[in-house]
Amino acid sequence: MSESNPTNAYFPDEIISDILSRLPVKTLLQFTSVSKHWRSIISDTHFIKSHLKKAETLSTHHRILVPVSPLLSLNYNVSPYNTNSSVQLDCPFIKPLNTVKILGSCNGLVCLIDGRKEITVYNPSTRRHFKPLQISQVVDFSNESNQIEFVYGFGYSSNPINPKVFRFPRFARDSESMVYDFIDTVGTFLNGSIHWLARYSNNNSKHRVVASFSVKKETFSDLSVPPQEPLLPYYALSVLKGRLSALCDGRSYTDMEVWLMMEYGVVNSWSKLFKIPLGNGIGFMRPLSCVNEDEIVLEIDLQSYAIYNAKTNRFKGVKSVQNLKWFGDAVVYVESLLSPEISCVLY
Repeated sequence: MSESNPTNAYFPDEIISDILSRLPVKTLLQFTSVSKHWRSIISDTHFIKSHLKKAETLSTHHRILVPVSPLLSLNYNVSPYNTNSSVQLDCPFIKPLNTVKILGSCNGLVCLIDGRKEITVYNPSTRRHFKPLQISQVVDFSNESNQIEFVYGFGYSSNPINPKVFRFPRFARDSESMVYDFIDTVGTFLNGSIHWLARYSNNNSKHRVVASFSVKKETFSDLSVPPQEPLLPYYALSVLKGRLSALCDGRSYTDMEVWLMMEYGVVNSWSKLFKIPLGNGIGFMRPLSCVNEDEIVLEIDLQSYAIYNAKTNRFKGVKSVQNLKWFGDAVVYVESLLSPEISCVLY
């Protein structure tokens, strides 16, 4: 294809666009140099949305972002011994030896905060980043030096290319009478809302609820956790198979149970997906993503990753990362061409 003849004599643009939308981001970035016409197709907003929609349905376009220094991207769809299974990301916006915490992942964009309370929205696939603001240290109104604790969320209401960053005090009021005491510091985004495990701080109940914040309405509401025994705590929320997921101890404390809310917002629709054994020295695990109907990607003891097969009851290693426990939880992100320049809202 020559620059003098940008149109293709054999394929209409619709077919070219459909073919390109199935390719990984790395290849598409290389293809922007083929011609001005291809660059125009790949940078078009409609194409970016189409590519994202296809990528979300393919586990081969999903990767794990590990908050070590430098950031590490893991491909859990290949052998851990494959040289392409992990890639160190050169992030000049992260200062050397600075700790980084991931605040959420949304449509291929990842929200990060460092030890200086500086927020960055980053696209690991395109390597583009944007710093929407710097959060200064916030001190309460007393004369004491205690700093206010915050929880964070990252998501969008209706436009997937315009996500927002939210920050709340750990004790966030949902009405005039009830106040949430957040258990999670990072929210889970699904269906236009951000979700945290929480309990009510102004009563004696230890019962946990899911605090759901609507990005569009900017209001809180409650979702119930699965109908388990009250003394069995819920440790983590995630999104699996496009549904809200909750992790809890099994009744015998020798396994972990993964539950799915099959119909969003309907308490009676909670269904147990997997029961995963805690043997072989495993102390804690957290589900990250489903590979297929029988396999789930797990973060184990904050420093390694494995795929658990429910049919064979076996673990398959993906990658071990030393000293990850000092940095925090990893997230799964989808390969995307989305720009990281977004808005930020603080509360």
